[in-house]
Amino acid sequence: MAEKKDPRVLGIICVVLASMCYGITPILSNVVLKGGLPGDFLTRVFGSAPAWALIDPARAMPNESFTGFGMAIACVISLLSCLPGRKSLRVTGKQALHLCLFGGGGFAATMLLISYSYLCIPAGMTIVLNFTYPVLVALLSAAFFHERLRPIGVVGLVLAILGIALISGLGAEGGLDLGSKPALGIPLALLSGVAYAVYFLAGRHSAYASLDTSVSNVYITGSASLLSFAAAFITGRFRVPPTAFIWLVLLASGIIGSVLGIRLLLKGIRLLGSTPASALNTLEPVFASVTSMLVFGEAMGLKKIAGAALVLLGALFSILAMKRGD
Repeated sequence: MAEKKDPRVLGIICVVLASMCYGITPILSNVVLKGGLPGDFLTRVFGSAPAWALIDPARAMPNESFTGFGMAIACVISLLSCLPGRKSLRVTGKQALHLCLFGGGGFAATMLLISYSYLCIPAGMTIVLNFTYPVLVALLSAAFFHERLRPIGVVGLVLAILGIALISGLGAEGGLDLGSKPALGIPLALLSGVAYAVYFLAGRHSAYASLDTSVSNVYITGSASLLSFAAAFITGRFRVPPTAFIWLVLLASGIIGSVLGIRLLLKGIRLLGSTPASALNTLEPVFASVTSMLVFGEAMGLKKIAGAALVLLGALFSILAMKRGD
């Protein structure tokens, strides 16, 4: 008789693959924001550097337009995913308000802040700092929802703060150069974690918490797209993707993040449980850092690597603290 396979192995594979997907999407975002790929990467991988794929500032998408089109593609994908099961898109007025305000607003703020940070610091570092959100979720839950902040959560908070200090260069000789891009990119990345923590908590405590994920995603990504387009028009930074290559990268980002990544993660959650899957998903910033180094040549020194490890360890402890509070 053949030995029965452990479903947890498949669950681990699914979450790791999901983390890889989410680790690739920041690089695709950078391609759109920078208007192409570095010549040395193209030459190294493909043997040549065609002009249509090379970085060209004239083809770079403004952050607000990039987020608007990216969220619009994700909205269409979410809508198509509702069709096979004929899922109803009907929601109450209160649910619609919360979906647009907390869901779309929180998600749009997250994506915009992340995209601004990409232009200042390496993508991998941005995603690491964004992963302070589990720590922030624990703090906000204690402050607003009267959930007890457990000792392991406090340890996670301390580790995250130490990690942020190392990444920021605080305490080093000369300190952080306030005129440098990192001085702007680091707080933007941390603010993206705050925005995502609000978005995360809204998914647990708002009027739409009981909705099917595919249905809520239609409204969240749709409203996030509209808010981003509004910001683009107000600031005079609206721009349609200028080339077929940029459109292709946007579409690839939507499929990898909104289809493959989320499906693999949900499958992993079903097989492993939410807490082990969330803990394993902290590999996402690792994959983002590796791909950032391979494609754009972005690298972190030993001190920043140690800081990143502390931030991710803090996030892991916070996730475990949430489980103990269930």
